[in-house]
Amino acid sequence: MIKMKNLSFSYGERTILEDINLSIKKNTFISIMGKSGEGKSTLLYILGGFIKPNNGSYLFENKNVFSFGEFGLGKFRKKNIGYLFQDFRLLPFLNVEQNIRFPFYFSGKKYEKYKQQSLMEELGIWHRRKAYPREISGGEAQRVALGRALMLEPKVLLLDEPTGNLDESTEIEILNILLSLRKRGFTLVCVTHSHHIRSKSDEIWDLENQKIIVSRNNSKTKNIRNVKRVAKKASVSKSKKLTSSKKALNKGTSTKEKNSK
Repeated sequence: MIKMKNLSFSYGERTILEDINLSIKKNTFISIMGKSGEGKSTLLYILGGFIKPNNGSYLFENKNVFSFGEFGLGKFRKKNIGYLFQDFRLLPFLNVEQNIRFPFYFSGKKYEKYKQQSLMEELGIWHRRKAYPREISGGEAQRVALGRALMLEPKVLLLDEPTGNLDESTEIEILNILLSLRKRGFTLVCVTHSHHIRSKSDEIWDLENQKIIVSRNNSKTKNIRNVKRVAKKASVSKSKKLTSSKKALNKGTSTKEKNSK
């Protein structure tokens, strides 16, 4: 679906990405990880067609993305890319429903309200449709931003720290939504520091010193085994504690009986 070959990017004299060679298959979930300043968001912007690399090629379904020109890039993004910004970027003067509908104003596509309602119900925010961004929680704002990114039914969803500002329980809720999208055929590329997201990804791209190390995620089965191991240890430990408690109780009872005699 996506191929990057010998791709490099620099800000002035500072090299951000160097000689990147990557491929993304359809319907995969990829996590991009690494320290701050390593170029994770830059790579995401290149994938979205927002910035052009200094060198190398970027093919999307065998077409050279940066040969499209500005108008062609706009059409490419509208047709193929959904982008979830780290800071949500909701428009404060629009309510939740209007924020999610906003991409339609520039898409040229026919707006169908029932599709938006279905999407918002799936995300659990239909009941908040008339609320404004200042009136909703961080988790709700994330769902609104996700709904907006999905509204035009893109092939690829690019996510910049989708759970970075959320508490753990809300993070798990958002992750479950992302996993359901993957099951429905979406391709997800996610910049994250979350180990929850990492553990559910198909591939992990670790960015370090302008390079990327790609690894397949084989930890899903390991995680299951580890959970079983931990559960077993906890059970054994609990059993030992109960045995020790019973022994102590029996010993105490025996001592009391002797003293009473």
